[in-house]
Amino acid sequence: MIIGFKSQIAAIALVLGLTVANAEATTLKFATMGPEKLQFIQCGHIQFLKQLTKKSGGKLNFQTFFAGTAFAHPLKQYDQLVRGIIDMSFGVLTYLPGRFPMTNIGTLPFMMNESGAGARAMTRVYQKHLRKEFSDIHLLAIALPPLYQVQSRKKIASIGDFKGLRIRAAGRIHGQILKALGAVPAQIPAPGLYENLAKGVVDGALFPWSGLVSWKLGEVTKYSLGLNLNASTLFHGMSNKAYDGLPADLKRIIDNSAGVPLVDHISSCWRPITKKGKAIASQKGRTVTIADDKLVSQIKAKLAPITEKYLAGLEAKGLPARKVHAAIKKAVKEEEAK
Repeated sequence: MIIGFKSQIAAIALVLGLTVANAEATTLKFATMGPEKLQFIQCGHIQFLKQLTKKSGGKLNFQTFFAGTAFAHPLKQYDQLVRGIIDMSFGVLTYLPGRFPMTNIGTLPFMMNESGAGARAMTRVYQKHLRKEFSDIHLLAIALPPLYQVQSRKKIASIGDFKGLRIRAAGRIHGQILKALGAVPAQIPAPGLYENLAKGVVDGALFPWSGLVSWKLGEVTKYSLGLNLNASTLFHGMSNKAYDGLPADLKRIIDNSAGVPLVDHISSCWRPITKKGKAIASQKGRTVTIADDKLVSQIKAKLAPITEKYLAGLEAKGLPARKVHAAIKKAVKEEEAK
């Protein structure tokens, strides 16, 4: 009888212990627009989430949603964070025109030569100048994808070659850039681009080298123009509700993993994909044109009014656009010199 009683006590203690452990564990919903099997998704996101779980000793877990799910719509991801429908998300700010005018100064033409340094610069500038634009979420990082090039079905090797072509754009500034070059912009989120190129709905796309791999654009284009035109802005964030609801120890783990460590991780995941994309662009049957200094200078001259008009428009609204533009350029120069 005594042994049985002790066994019962041990069983009860075990159940209570498991209950406490389960109570301490937190599961967050994470969503992003890309397919789960994409190399970048596996490296940039799934690996990052696994690192958080490991650092937390299993107290922080994730339920993930990718392309094809209701939580992964590219135009709704940010607002789902704001509303607390999703706990953590990674998405594209430039798909939301007018929402982040100061942050998107970083997407103006020829602001940087390399997006990894640009992402670190944007993270530095965020701390002082951009926090207000993200007050409705808990921002973990402003990330930048690889810089935009031109991927097309028809050869584009001069400004004149853009005339009349329907080219995919990612956001309002891309639209202005394409119009200035004589093209017709078509706003298409990345997941819908392959089909539109395959069907000839668009003649080309502003897209990084990595898109030839990640979104299989190498299958539906034949020409590439290397230009290092600009970057888009991406966010990695949490809902305020989800972050505020975490215990202090889990907040510390997330805080220590955010900012520069996170943008460096994301940038490191894109580099091998960019390398693969460049290799695909150079395959037999394809043509790559790398813009020379003369062409770059011509394009810069065409696009200079876009930058001036954008900054002047924000200044007219009382926003310190020129100050932030100068801060980003300075930070980029410093990061690229490292």
